[in-house]
Amino acid sequence: MKLLDEIDTICSDNGLHYFLIGANSLSAFKDQTIDNGSRMVAVAMPSEDIEIFAKIVKKEYGNDRYVDTNINNREDSSFFVAYGDKNSTFFVLSNLDTLKPHGIIIRIYPIRKSIIRFEDETEQQISFYASMRHSFNSFIRKNFLFRDVFYVRYGLKVINFAHGNFARVKNYFASRYPKAVIKEKLYDIFGRDSHLTNFLLDIYKLIYSSFDYTYFYFRNLRKHPFIETWDDLNLYSTARIINKDLTTEVLGGVDKMDVDGIDLNLMGSEFFEEVYGKNYMKRKVGFRPLKPNAVLDTGTGYQKILKQRKDNIGEIKALQREIRNTRYEVREETTAVNKIFKLVKMTDAQIRYQKFFERRREYLFSLDIDDEDDFIELYHRLLPIINTLKRYSNDDMTFSIDDEADSLIHDVLIRMGENDLVSKLKELSKKEYFIE
Repeated sequence: MKLLDEIDTICSDNGLHYFLIGANSLSAFKDQTIDNGSRMVAVAMPSEDIEIFAKIVKKEYGNDRYVDTNINNREDSSFFVAYGDKNSTFFVLSNLDTLKPHGIIIRIYPIRKSIIRFEDETEQQISFYASMRHSFNSFIRKNFLFRDVFYVRYGLKVINFAHGNFARVKNYFASRYPKAVIKEKLYDIFGRDSHLTNFLLDIYKLIYSSFDYTYFYFRNLRKHPFIETWDDLNLYSTARIINKDLTTEVLGGVDKMDVDGIDLNLMGSEFFEEVYGKNYMKRKVGFRPLKPNAVLDTGTGYQKILKQRKDNIGEIKALQREIRNTRYEVREETTAVNKIFKLVKMTDAQIRYQKFFERRREYLFSLDIDDEDDFIELYHRLLPIINTLKRYSNDDMTFSIDDEADSLIHDVLIRMGENDLVSKLKELSKKEYFIE
């Protein structure tokens, strides 16, 4: 609460924008408290305001507070900036290798540009190729004389390739990898300051700009993923907070509200309705207590504890790695045993159904599969076997009774339209299973 109060004071005094988000914001809006909400407290801010906020903290609160921007990847939607208390400690003992020890923090999430536009344009492009392919196929069906023409055959192949691979090719060129490889090769051959290098890179950009506009949009989105200022929200119809796309209309109004004795910025009812649905007032905010393996100390700084307990923490990390490796081995062994157990149970079922056919073979083969009444009788008799085949085929296993019985079951499945199951059983029947 003290950190939240400081964020509100710094932002109010310096014209910065923020608002409370997450389950705590709903709890604050409904009940004017966050005591009954999640222990994870977070706010959202435009990216430039976060930069200004960090400079103010470093200048005015540097002895007791910190702003950590290196917690995770900027391109990851879970990226956040931590505003923390140097004189406190919070870390999870169960996973010291990956979870960085820190003081008690407030998470500050930058407001992101939405990727809906990119996704929509990708879908439109794929639909365009699908429509072209459909029209081309219709033309071929009506004009048999053109089917073997060179341009027709290879034109159709090009369209099918473009339709089937467009999304994959787009994502490939949207990544930085191919450009980085090309630049590195050009630098090696012609040098970094060569005019020829820059000329060839310009040609590269020109070629792929003709490929599709959304490549450049997405590349720019990767490079500049955040809404920089509060006024920039007016330039976009949607914005993203963590992994939630919201219309910017609901981000327009921020009101001050007393929460646990301090004033905080909260969004209005339209925001909560879009995030949680129309029944947001009935939604319960669950309390999340600290786990037993979390260390929380509000009196001692985490850096001091790490320094004093360096040897102990090193031993804990080594023990955790050993436990994880042992768990992995046990999990692998358990999976193998379970597969063998399923194989044994399947073999029991196979023996049971073989005996079933031995007793009723003459009657089952006397039924006419083309006669409706006989087929219904045959299907109900074989249904337990068919259901067993379905169940074990989901685990990539199957069994055989004998050639005649297998052929009869196959004909029944075909009559029932179970073509996918028939194909899968054929593939599985080629495998061999061994038990040591």
